[in-house]
Amino acid sequence: MNGGEVYNASDIVPLADSRFLFCDNNTDDALFELDLTPDGRKKGPLIRRPLRGLAAGASQNLEDMALVEESGRRYVFLTSSMQVRRAEDDSLFVPPSGVLRVTIEPDETLVAENMPDFRDWLIRACPQLAASARIKPNDGGLNIEGLAWDRNRHALLFGLRTPAPGGKPLILPVKVKDLAGPWTTGNLEAQTPIHLSIEPAGDDQGIRCLYNEPGRDGFLVIIGKATKYSEAPYSLYEWNGNADGATRRWNVVFARKMKPEGITRGVIGGRTALVIVDDGGGFQVIWPGDLRG
Repeated sequence: MNGGEVYNASDIVPLADSRFLFCDNNTDDALFELDLTPDGRKKGPLIRRPLRGLAAGASQNLEDMALVEESGRRYVFLTSSMQVRRAEDDSLFVPPSGVLRVTIEPDETLVAENMPDFRDWLIRACPQLAASARIKPNDGGLNIEGLAWDRNRHALLFGLRTPAPGGKPLILPVKVKDLAGPWTTGNLEAQTPIHLSIEPAGDDQGIRCLYNEPGRDGFLVIIGKATKYSEAPYSLYEWNGNADGATRRWNVVFARKMKPEGITRGVIGGRTALVIVDDGGGFQVIWPGDLRG
């Protein structure tokens, strides 16, 4: 619990053996460390890890994370949802949004930089987003809930919950020319969008999490209801990263009340396992042999 509310965990990445970082989309100035026992239970209280250097209110509604290691440095990239909100006077507005580059320093201090004009750049770079730019997510407006690193494209992959044209969830690859370079849109290059092919579920579906497997070319994708009106269940897919968007659904059933929004592969007590976080305040460890694709 975060005070009187549950932690709205939106994604998780491994930090070290039995140590993980997750983002709470109601907290915009810190990440949280979750430490586990060798058998996968919570060990001690959560540890608040401040995002140093980030101006107050610079970015809100952090929805997904990607851990990247390159040239001896470790980064965590985070994306906000980029969605519009309705104000008290019934007008629509875009709250502070952007993409964070968080450098993990040798002492594990987290130093964050925001790219605040990223939303406008993305809409200009991807004309297919123009119609959704000023629409609420539940009406099909822009809503980003997935983020992964594609080492082959040297790109951040942004996974959309909405819109999903033709029922195919959309991934927007954005090449980062220099990971350590200026954190501005001039360091980016938009690439060809990718439409994922998924099984019909009788209602609208969108990307709720996008995860790049360390040392592998594949990705895990959590698919779930696209809007609050949808009754589509959550499901887990594997995508090999190809431009044709072909996927393979895993034989996984999530409990009806579970809302999985993050998945990662890490090490717990020397054993590799998957960890799934739930934005209703829970998490689940999946050990080898317990989950079959």
